[in-house]
Formats: sequence, C-alpha cells, structure tokens
Amino acid sequence: MRPENKQMQEYLKANGITATPKFLHAGSLRGCWRLYDGSQSWNDALREKLTALGFADFDGKPLGKYSGNGGVFSVFVRGHNELAAIG
Repeated sequence: MRPENKQMQEYLKANGITATPKFLHAGSLRGCWRLYDGSQSWNDALREKLTALGFADFDGKPLGKYSGNGGVFSVFVRGHNELAAIG
C-alpha cells in the first residue's frame, strides 16, 4: 500500500472508520480519495462521521445520502490532502 493511503487508513481508523483508501493522483477525479469497505453499507452515521472529519463530496459539496455507490461504503471524497503530501 502506498504511504499516503496507509496514512489515511490509520487516520480513519483512529477516528472509528474502517476503510481501504486510495488517493487519485491523475484523471478526472484527481485530488480525491476513494474510500471503500464492501462489508459496510453507506449510511447516515458514516456520512456524518466523514463530514465531521472535514470531508466533502468529489465536487466539493456536502456528502449526501446518495454519495455512496449503490448502498455500499464506496465514496469519492475531497479533504485531508496533507496526508497525500501534496499540500
């Protein structure tokens, strides 16, 4: 696992969220994190936790009910780019 992804995973775990993160360095979602855990469903509790930690949707808007992918915890979020060492 790349160092920035490991740092994000540790940050999320310290804040009560289990997920596999991936920072996107290129493409149309460049600068976003993909947070995924197929064993969890996307719900209001996760949305509220991520919002409280300072994350926003991929387009910079607040996370909403439909930010997740088909009910599974799989979201693209913006925030905490300091963990990706890009400032």
